[in-house]
Amino acid sequence: MVEITVRAVPGGWVVDGSQDAAALFFTGGAKAGAKARELAGLLADHGVPAKLRIHDRSGGLIGAFHYAPNRAA
Repeated sequence: MVEITVRAVPGGWVVDGSQDAAALFFTGGAKAGAKARELAGLLADHGVPAKLRIHDRSGGLIGAFHYAPNRAA
């Protein structure tokens, strides 16, 4: 399972995965959240389960979602 996290950093937001991929930086939280959901959906479409956690500016968890692998993959 790949874990994807959206969190605030100085100057913006970061989408970070549990794999060795580089983190993605965004100036807006909505754009970061949208990209994180897109990535989790793409992983699931390719048979890889994903867990998405979205945090607010203070670090509090505001959303946790599981993306089950697509059986057709």
